[in-house]
Amino acid sequence: MTGRDPFLQANGTMKNLLGIESAGELAVAEADYAAARTVQMREGSAPAATRGNFDLAHLKAIHRHLFGDVYEWAGTTRAEPLTIEGRTVGQPPLLMKGTTTFEAGNRVNARLEAAFDRLRAENSLQGLSREEFSQRAANLFIQINNAHPFREGNGRTQREFMLQLAEQAGHPLNFDPISQERMIVASYDGIQGEGSTMRRLFDEISNPDRVAVLERGVQYLEGARQHGARWEEMYVATTTPGREYNGQLAAKGEGFFVMASEGDVLVGHPQDLPEGHGRNVTVKATEFPSEGGGVQIGLGRDLDY
Repeated sequence: MTGRDPFLQANGTMKNLLGIESAGELAVAEADYAAARTVQMREGSAPAATRGNFDLAHLKAIHRHLFGDVYEWAGTTRAEPLTIEGRTVGQPPLLMKGTTTFEAGNRVNARLEAAFDRLRAENSLQGLSREEFSQRAANLFIQINNAHPFREGNGRTQREFMLQLAEQAGHPLNFDPISQERMIVASYDGIQGEGSTMRRLFDEISNPDRVAVLERGVQYLEGARQHGARWEEMYVATTTPGREYNGQLAAKGEGFFVMASEGDVLVGHPQDLPEGHGRNVTVKATEFPSEGGGVQIGLGRDLDY
């Protein structure tokens, strides 16, 4: 890309409606506004366009509602004409984050329209078992993320879109105990054509019994911050029934244990720990015991992946 990026101020901070010049201050303000707008959507007081149709217009409406207080281009994809500060400007043809290059801007809308046409043909994933829903929903999430239709705010927009889709399909999701590192890994794998990481993630966050155990493990890890540990920067997942794990036990509490295995942090149920175990353990994971109730939907953290 040549020339100045039309989205950025001279100091590199995103141009915004709030007149903020510090990137740090902008990130805080953006998070606060988006969190408030998220509450409106979940309470049903947001514009009707932010719910229900599960098409490109719906996705754009969610983005516009979440970020319209901060960016005048909110709700505009990378394939569409862009107005910033009263001027129509050309959008960069490519979007890169780190070493990852997303879909070319001029192909974004067509790719998403095709994905949403398939979704409509599949009755918005209604009438499926939880397992089948989680796999198809993960594949859709990968397709939307690979397109990365907006310059900023893709992660939060995708998450709200998927939460609504899951609620309507009868299989609620909970992204709250998913670490930033895990989402980054799953998203990167999806871009590389490997969808199993994201499908595992969706299988977990659609399963209320696994989510309950994962949340207990995350609460323990949150408490470990005083020792310098940041669970958001770790790959944290639940054990997969039928698999065997070797590693070091970090903690055991009521209804959960946490262990380190092959560079990951795994959360499982104490029923799988061997009798008389020490710090080094071998765990054969079994099905998580049913605790009743549904998956709790929280606001989540203000992260984009």
